[in-house]
Amino acid sequence: MSSETVKIKGIVIRSNQSGENDRMLTLLSNELGRISVICKGARSLKHKSQGAISPLCYSDFVLKHVKENLYSLTSAELIEGFCTISEDIELLSYGAYFMSLCEMGVQGGMEADEEVRLLLNTLYVLTKRSESAPLVKVVFELKLAELFGIMPEFSPKCPCGEKASHFSISDSETRCALHKEEKSIYISPRLITLAQAILEFSLKDALFISASNEDAINLDLIIEPFLRFHLGNLPKSLDFLHNTLKNLNK
Repeated sequence: MSSETVKIKGIVIRSNQSGENDRMLTLLSNELGRISVICKGARSLKHKSQGAISPLCYSDFVLKHVKENLYSLTSAELIEGFCTISEDIELLSYGAYFMSLCEMGVQGGMEADEEVRLLLNTLYVLTKRSESAPLVKVVFELKLAELFGIMPEFSPKCPCGEKASHFSISDSETRCALHKEEKSIYISPRLITLAQAILEFSLKDALFISASNEDAINLDLIIEPFLRFHLGNLPKSLDFLHNTLKNLNK
């Protein structure tokens, strides 16, 4: 085992049981991207870092390098626990999806400053604008798509110059009815304007954009298939989110 010790800040985006007493964490960190961390004895309530290693925890970590993208925990100190999210099943469902989506697209050994900033800001705003969670979700998805290099283009006009009325999932752009692709979804001028604003605004302004949840939900009927097509799949936590919302709205 390498004796190299590193100090990083990171968000716990996954925690799995490993053996009888240990846990394997997945962290999203600025410096190292997505990494795995072995936490010996972490299933014990008496573990010294217990309050800093649960999912959603943003903490200062001292780690010992084991091998590529794998570390062991020396210590962790909590910076922010996002308790408001972890104590509410609806918000927790959103948070779990946001973390899982980041996990899909961030690689180990690569800096992830922008992804960490996006996730932290989104979780923070989710605690402050819980009533606008559908809007926060679509902002997060579009901003993350941009970071992943699959940014869609929303224009009021088709490349041919006619009024756009459909969004081409495969080509990532708006088209007129005549030139729409097979994998296209109708999009209203109102939703085109909203999507444009989200992509053009700074992250802070986009997360506090003024729009209805109805418009956000309708826009997400386009964004989710878009992400699924270009990422190959979406995390199972999205199904959990949809089921949670369905049960809460019964």
